Amino acid sequence: MKTVNITVNKKTLLEVYNQVGLLNSMGFPNFQKGEPINTLMKEIKKDLKQQKKAEKLGWKEVLEFWPLSIVVPSMILLILIGAGTQ
Repeated sequence: MKTVNITVNKKTLLEVYNQVGLLNSMGFPNFQKGEPINTLMKEIKKDLKQQKKAEKLGWKEVLEFWPLSIVVPSMILLILIGAGTQ
């Protein structure tokens, strides 16, 4: 198994990320580049950015739907107006 999905509170994750950043900047060897905890936090941050980016692309669904929201009501109106004039 290459990936694992977990649920973590955003506040907890943010606190851990900030602590890793602080300890890395202070020069603690366990939290520097290339160490497992640092790599884990980078992977989590990358995954969160990808998920956020995917959520922002939701407007593409509107572009696929808009013709129906315009065409169907206009056709119904045209049918009603056409039937009313005869």
